[in-house]
Amino acid sequence: MNFLTANIDRAIVMTQYDLRGFAHPLGYREEERHPKSFHAATCNLVAFAAGLGHGRSTDEHLVSSEGSSYKDYLAMCKRLAKDCDLSQREAIQLIIQDIVKQWEEMKVEVADGKREPSAYLQPLKKTSEWGKVVLALAEAFEVKLEQAAA
Repeated sequence: MNFLTANIDRAIVMTQYDLRGFAHPLGYREEERHPKSFHAATCNLVAFAAGLGHGRSTDEHLVSSEGSSYKDYLAMCKRLAKDCDLSQREAIQLIIQDIVKQWEEMKVEVADGKREPSAYLQPLKKTSEWGKVVLALAEAFEVKLEQAAA
């Protein structure tokens, strides 16, 4: 599968947009960051890069974050990284760092009682759906995470 440049660019823009206020499919933007929307924005990055939801799609080769192995998801992320030019690669590296930063902030808010616990705030582990996505992207795009995968 080749990820198309236009789809990669759209994925970068949509993910940046969603990380700053998720664009709900019903046509409104969420003012407050919700763990479910944050989880969706994270998992949608590669799906958007594959063309889901817009334009020419390469989704027949898309590995779902749900039920896939870390190894299979990582292989797909490595194909995405290979198809990125330098600016796309750097943009996705920054997105990965921003995702981890926002996750850490929400975990602190839960610990401080400012936010309700949520099943969507999953651990940064290869065995959780969200963690698998973030760790596979970080490995494929060579992002060093300060947060230990624990």
